[in-house]
Amino acid sequence: MGRPKVKLAWVEERKRRATVCQRRMKELIQMAEELTIVCDMSACLVFYNRNNGKLVAWPSLEEAQSLIDCYNALPETERNMNADDEESSFIKTITKEIEKKLELSRKAVEELKMDNLMLQIKNGSRMIADLSQTEIEKLKSYASKKIAYYDRELRKQHPNTSGNEPFLEDDDGEMKTYEGESSESDGADNA
Repeated sequence: MGRPKVKLAWVEERKRRATVCQRRMKELIQMAEELTIVCDMSACLVFYNRNNGKLVAWPSLEEAQSLIDCYNALPETERNMNADDEESSFIKTITKEIEKKLELSRKAVEELKMDNLMLQIKNGSRMIADLSQTEIEKLKSYASKKIAYYDRELRKQHPNTSGNEPFLEDDDGEMKTYEGESSESDGADNA
């Protein structure tokens, strides 16, 4: 059972404020001492009261100074390697979120470029022969991903069909034609 949460506020009365300060300092020192024993690590606490200019150091001023000097002697990279204050943690979290959004945006832009390229090829404003090798590879990759995606979506909507059955055939084996399509055109086979 923990102690109930105390509302943090300035203590107006000077004597009560000094009592609260002493009690809290003792609690912090006790916690630090337990931490050094349980975790086998070095620790120090330094309290400075700017009202009376009093400095309190635990375990002693010399040991606290020695520990601070050891820390300051570390290279900057080691010093900050495990530092995880609230600000840096917040910044890391926000950075990861922004990187994810950026990656999604890059994928969306790439998809739009490929959609546009496919439309240009369909309209005849670009010819496949005019594409660079990179554009061809990107287009092939994009097309195969889209085909796989639509195949999965169709299987979800029609789970009882096998992968070999065409979805657009009538019961008599004829291909269905939709509005705007010509049944007379054989597509690329006539070319």
